[in-house]
Amino acid sequence: MATPPSHRPLRALLPADTEGAGGERGAVVSSASSSVGPRQTSVELAPRRRTARAACIECRKRKTKARNRRHGNGCPSCTAERPRCNECTRRNSDCEYDAGGDETPGKALKRRFVDLEDKVNIYEQVYAILRSRPQHEANSVFKRIRTGDDPRSILRHVEHGDLLLQLRVVPESRYRYEFPFMSPLPSWLQTQDNPYLESLIYEWELERPRSPIKSPKRKARQVEDRRSESEESTTPGPGPYLKPFHAAEVHDSLIDSTEPSKWTAVTTDNTLLRSLLRSYFLHEYQWFSAFQKDYFLDDMVKDRRQFCSPLLVNAVLALACHTHRELPDRAEYWNPRTLGYGFLTEAKRHWELEQAGGRNKLTTIQAAIILNLVYNLNAMVKLGWRYTIQAVDMAHKMKLFKKPENWETLDSKVRAGRDFTAWSLFGWQSHCAYHLLEKPLVDNPPEVPLPDVAANPRWYGEVFLKYPLETILYPSHYAELHKAKTEFRTILNDVSKTFYGEPGQNRPPPVEPKIAELYWRLQAWYTALPESLSPKTIVFTAQMKLHMHYHHVIITMLQSLMARSPAASTSSSTASPTPPVAPTPPQNVLAISSLLNSDPPSEPPGPTLPPLQATFSLHRTQYETLLRLYYLRHGFEALDTFIMVALMTMAFITTKELEDIRRSAQVSSEQQKAHIDSLRATLVLCTKGLYDQGKSYYLSQTIFRLIRNGMHVDEKELLREYAALPDEEDSEDARMREELAQRLWPHPHPTPQSDSQEDVDMDYAHKTAAEEQDGWRVLDGLLKKYGGVTMDAPESGDSEDQG
Repeated sequence: MATPPSHRPLRALLPADTEGAGGERGAVVSSASSSVGPRQTSVELAPRRRTARAACIECRKRKTKARNRRHGNGCPSCTAERPRCNECTRRNSDCEYDAGGDETPGKALKRRFVDLEDKVNIYEQVYAILRSRPQHEANSVFKRIRTGDDPRSILRHVEHGDLLLQLRVVPESRYRYEFPFMSPLPSWLQTQDNPYLESLIYEWELERPRSPIKSPKRKARQVEDRRSESEESTTPGPGPYLKPFHAAEVHDSLIDSTEPSKWTAVTTDNTLLRSLLRSYFLHEYQWFSAFQKDYFLDDMVKDRRQFCSPLLVNAVLALACHTHRELPDRAEYWNPRTLGYGFLTEAKRHWELEQAGGRNKLTTIQAAIILNLVYNLNAMVKLGWRYTIQAVDMAHKMKLFKKPENWETLDSKVRAGRDFTAWSLFGWQSHCAYHLLEKPLVDNPPEVPLPDVAANPRWYGEVFLKYPLETILYPSHYAELHKAKTEFRTILNDVSKTFYGEPGQNRPPPVEPKIAELYWRLQAWYTALPESLSPKTIVFTAQMKLHMHYHHVIITMLQSLMARSPAASTSSSTASPTPPVAPTPPQNVLAISSLLNSDPPSEPPGPTLPPLQATFSLHRTQYETLLRLYYLRHGFEALDTFIMVALMTMAFITTKELEDIRRSAQVSSEQQKAHIDSLRATLVLCTKGLYDQGKSYYLSQTIFRLIRNGMHVDEKELLREYAALPDEEDSEDARMREELAQRLWPHPHPTPQSDSQEDVDMDYAHKTAAEEQDGWRVLDGLLKKYGGVTMDAPESGDSEDQG
C-alpha cells in the first residue's frame, strides 16, 4: 500500500553556491550534501532585462515588424543609449528618438500635443490680427512675416505695442487744462444770461465750483442736474466732453486703404503719410474744407485723377506737417531738411507744371486754397493770397459759380464735387478778404444752393472720431457745421463789401443803418443754428471757433461806430486792430443780453442798433468765455489757425483795457484790484497760447513776440513767472525772419496825400513790389544758411509771381 502524499519525507534545503557561474545575479543550487550522498543538481538563472523608458524609432519599428511576423521575443531590445543605441551601432543605422531621456512615449505624445495646440493658437491670433487690424498695421505684420519673423515675436510686438499705447493715452483720458495765474473764471464773465456757462462742456467740469449766481431757475436746474448725476454716477460721460480734441483720431477705412507714396516723391513711408492725413482731417479740414473728403480719398485709393492729383496731395501733406505734433521742427518753413519743406517744394513743382499746361481743374483750385493757407502759416500772406486770386480766375473761366445748363443731367458725383468746390472757394475768399481788410474777390455766392442736410447728408460727408480707450465712434456733425459755416461766410462777404473798398480807395466808413442790417442778419443766423451747434452742446474745436468768429465779427463791426462817438475820441487811433473797451460792463448788460438771446423778428426791426457799449460788452464777455472754455477742454498746443486770431484779438483788447485803467487813476478798492488781476490772467493765457501755437507755425511766433514786446513790465514779469517761456531770441536769424514776415504781411492802404488817386495807387504798387523783392532776398539768405539752396526772386509776370 502506497504512502499518502502528506506523509512523504521533504527534500532537504541545499546551501547556495556563491561561486557559481551566474555571477552577480546568477546562482548555482547544489544538491550535494554529506547526508545525501554524491548526487548534485545545478540550476542557472537568466540575467534580468533592463528596459528603457523609450526605445529609439528604428528599434521600435523592428520590434513591431518582428511581432507582426510572429517572431516572438526574438528581436533584440534597445539599450536607449544616446546618441546611438547598441543595436543601431551594430546595424550601422540611424538612431533617432522622439522622446526625452526621462520621458515615456505616452508623456512625449502628450507634450507634442500641447506644443502643437499652442502653436495653432499663436497662428490663429496672428491671423486675427491680419483680419481685424487697420490696413497699415496689417501691412506691417505681413511684412514681418515675409522677412521671416517668428510668430511669437510678432504677437509679442503687437501686444506690447498696444500696452505702450494704452499707457501713453491713459493720462489724458480725463484730462483738463488749468489756467495760469488764476484758476477760476473771472466773476465779471459769470453773468446770468451767459449761454456758454450753461453748456455741457462747462457742466462737465465737475470739480470746478459753480457760478455764484443764485437765481431760482438756475438753482432748481442745478439741483436737478446733481440728482441725475448722483443717480447715474456709475455711467461714464461721453468722450468729447471729458477728453481733449487732439487726443482723438479720425477713423476712416479709406485712409487705411490708401498708399499716399504713389502721389508724392518726398517719402515712401505710407504709415507716416497716413498719420499726416489723419492729422490734417482732424485739425484743419473741418474749418477750411477745400474738397469733399470721401471723393478725394476714394480717388486716391483707386488711382484716379478726377478729385485727386499729385499737386493736391502734396499741398495737403505740406499743411498736415504743421498739424503733426510728432514733428518737432514743423514750424521751420525756411529749413530745407524738414518734411514740410519737401512737400511744399513738390507741390510748387506740380503747380508750375499744371500752369504751363494751361488746363483748369477742380483739384488745382482746391490745391490753391491749401497752398494759400500754408503760406499764411509761414507768415507770407501776400505770396499766399496770389494763389487764391488765380483760383478765382480759374473758377470764372470754368463758370464754377454759375449753374450749368445741363446741371440736372450731370453725373451726381461730378455735380456734387463741382458745387462743393465752388462753395469752398467762395467761403475761403470771403474769410481771407475779411481778415486782410480787402474787398472780396467774388461778389455773390454760387448760384447752386447748398443742399439740405437732412435730405442729402452724403453731399457733405462725415468725419468720425475715436477717442482713447473707447470703442464708440463719435460723429463730428460735419454736414451741419459746413452748412452753417458757409452761410456765415456769405454774410461775412457782405460785411467785407460794406467796410472795405478797392485797394488805395479812401472810402468813408459805413453808416449805422447798414451796420444794423448786417448785425440783425448775424443775429438771425445765430438763432437758427441746429441743435449740434447750439451754445448748450458745442464741444469740438471747429464748433467753438464758429461761435468765436460770430462774436469776433460783431465786435469789429461795432468798433467803427464806437470810434466815431465822442467818448471814444480820446482813445487810441482807429487804425488799431483792437476796439476800445470799457473796463467794467455797464448796468444795462442784462437787458441787452435778454434782447439778443430772444428770437429775432421775421423782419429786421429797422436800421437801429441796441446800445453800443452794452452790446459790445456782452459779445466781449461771451467771446472770452468761449476762449477760456476752449482752453479748459482742448488746450492751445495743437495747431488751430483761427484760434491764433482769437488769442491775438483778446490780447490786444486786454492790453488796451489795462492801459485805460493805468491812465485813468490809481486804483485802491479790492474789487478793482481783482478786476485788474483777472485782466492780467487773460493776457497771460492769450500770450502763452500764442507761444504754444508758435510751435506749429511761424506766424504765431511773430504775433507772440509782437504782443510780448508791447506788454507792460508788470505783465512781462507775470508772464515769465507763470508761463515759463524762454528768453527773448536775439539772433541774426530771428531778425531776418522778423523782417521777412513784416515785408510779406498785408499793410493798410495809405491815405492819399496828392490830388491824383492814380498817383497814390501807383506809388503804393511800386512800394509793395520793392518790399516783396526785399523779402525774397531775406528768404534767399535764410535758405543759403540752412540748406545751401537758393530761391530766385520771381520776375514780374512769371507764373511763379502769380503763385
